[in-house]
Amino acid sequence: MLSGNPTTQTSITDTSSVTAINIEGVSKNFKKFTALNNISFEVKRGECVGIVGLNGAGKSTLLQIIAGTLPASEGKVTCNGKVVALLELGTGFNEEYTGIENLYMNAALLGVPKKLINEKLPEIESFAEIGDFINKPVKTYSSGMKVRLAFSLLTQIDPEIMIIDEALSVGDTYFAHKCAHLMRSFRKQGKTFLFVSHSDAMVKSLCDRAVLLDKGVLIRDGLPNDVLEYYSAMISQKEREFEIQQIEKEKGRTVTRSGNGKASIVRFELMDSDSIPRRKFGIGEKVTISCVLEINEVLDDPTVGFLIRDRVGNDIFGTNTYHHKIDIEKMSAGQQIETTFETELFLGPGEYSLTLAAHDGPDHIENNYDWFDRLIVFNVLPDGRPFFSGTSALPSQVTVSKEISQLNRLYSLGDTIDFTDTGNSHRYTLQGWHKPEQNHTWIDGKKASLAIDIEDSGGSVLFMKAHIKPFVTKEQDFQDLEIKGNGITIFKGKLERAEIIEVMIPAKVFKKSPNIHLEFEIPHALSAAECTKNLDRRVLGTALQRLVIESE
Repeated sequence: MLSGNPTTQTSITDTSSVTAINIEGVSKNFKKFTALNNISFEVKRGECVGIVGLNGAGKSTLLQIIAGTLPASEGKVTCNGKVVALLELGTGFNEEYTGIENLYMNAALLGVPKKLINEKLPEIESFAEIGDFINKPVKTYSSGMKVRLAFSLLTQIDPEIMIIDEALSVGDTYFAHKCAHLMRSFRKQGKTFLFVSHSDAMVKSLCDRAVLLDKGVLIRDGLPNDVLEYYSAMISQKEREFEIQQIEKEKGRTVTRSGNGKASIVRFELMDSDSIPRRKFGIGEKVTISCVLEINEVLDDPTVGFLIRDRVGNDIFGTNTYHHKIDIEKMSAGQQIETTFETELFLGPGEYSLTLAAHDGPDHIENNYDWFDRLIVFNVLPDGRPFFSGTSALPSQVTVSKEISQLNRLYSLGDTIDFTDTGNSHRYTLQGWHKPEQNHTWIDGKKASLAIDIEDSGGSVLFMKAHIKPFVTKEQDFQDLEIKGNGITIFKGKLERAEIIEVMIPAKVFKKSPNIHLEFEIPHALSAAECTKNLDRRVLGTALQRLVIESE
């Protein structure tokens, strides 16, 4: 903690020419490279700061210096609190060691007692969700699995300052949401975060501040929305004829404008359906967005578009003439065109902003003529409809009935129940099931059931075909399985390997009702923890991948 500033938790000061690696004088083939130059900022306790910038801007070097894994050639870093870092992918992992071994090794490096990891190991495994791979060498892992393992360790220790370097960008969407939820939970506990991310949405939703680096220099430090707008303009500014402008407007609002000047937005307005300019609208109200573009150079089919953002800068909706397949044709210098968009504001109550843009092609990244952020701020007001959350006001109706009808008659003869994680099995599974894992849904325990509604077979003979895989070990190399339909046994046997079971369904199963209640009984179901060193305590019997009932 810096003297005289009790609220400061992390501070970087006096960093004149902070060098990542100074190898000057080692060989004439090497030159001094300054990765960071004169970086200085403070992070207060409980703040979440996002660090953004182009590749090579110095983001990772900065985090490594703060984390203490890379020494600064000049300047100093002062941290007050326990720092835990999740840096570049795989940092700190020994590829030859198993996931479990790496957990203990990294915990020891962080000063975490082995006893604590022993106690927390089930929670760590549960959060990582990599199954038996936790007992396999890390060199067999995918990039996403490495991140899951690394982040899962961080969930069970108690850092005061957490540093994350782009690690979440390689994980799947589900795990990224899971980690973001955990970060929000940690923030409520007053913990401090610094992280590098190329996800605008994550920076906007999680951060109090954003820091923009460019070629080792800190060029912006402020509210995430303002910094990211400048960063977006910087990315698109391939031709540097015009500087990026950020202008302070009323009530502290910052307007960002960028572009090469080949065309300029000269007039604009947001109006209601009667063409009257307004800044307050009701939910679902029709609005008109008009934009006058002046051409400064000869352009072939320029694109004009708009974008609506919410209060914190998240993109809500945007479109343009290119996506609507409107050909503006070739334009000469001095010409003006007016583009009008009509839409309905099915948005939640709150404050929104309007951005207008002119560019070439589908987006402004390659050839940006004029990008004008947050030109107009407007409000959507409640209109008396029932309360809802989110930014989208989707028309909805609600009915409640004791008669189950919507989820009946979902399955017809010949249809396939797909038990993969993207399949439709959730409509039919009742109890005793574990979520899809490796393209199967596991029976979790000794019993599980499905409810299936099938049209009357008309007297036809029905067959059930099920792709089933048993959970076997060296100690128990089989599983007994009995399948009942409406209480009547239709299959009983011993499974030693994955196979396709085809059995006839007796007509008496359908005698009273076309609904089939399938029950799966596995008396010898066991967990991996019971027969191996694996700590997975789920009681698994068999797994289903597909099931279909067909007529003769």
